[in-house]
Amino acid sequence: MALQLMKYAVYGRVQGVYFRDSAVKQARATGVAGWVQNNLDGSVGGEAIGQPENLVQFQEWLKQGPPSARVEDLKTEHHDVEEDHFYGHFERRKGRGAGPPAFTKS
Repeated sequence: MALQLMKYAVYGRVQGVYFRDSAVKQARATGVAGWVQNNLDGSVGGEAIGQPENLVQFQEWLKQGPPSARVEDLKTEHHDVEEDHFYGHFERRKGRGAGPPAFTKS
C-alpha cells in the first residue's frame, strides 16, 4: 500500500501545553514519521507520513491532543507520496513557522 502525506494544523489552546512533545510520542507510537512545530498564528502544524491506517490513528489523536490542550479545529490535507519521501522518524521542530498557507485561519 502506498504511503500518504498528511499536512495538518491544529487550532485552539495548543501552544504552551506540551502539544508538540505529546505529538512526537503519539506519532512514534502509531508508526508515523514527520514533524511538528508551533506556528506564528498560534496553531500547531506539521507533516506526517505513513500508512493510511496509521495516519488515521494519529489524526484522531490530533483532534484531542494532550489533556491540557483544547483543540477547537483541525485542518488536514492528504496526498499520496513516493517511498523516497519518507522521513524515517518524527521530530519536534524548534521555533515558529508560518504554517502551511492552505491552513491559514481567517
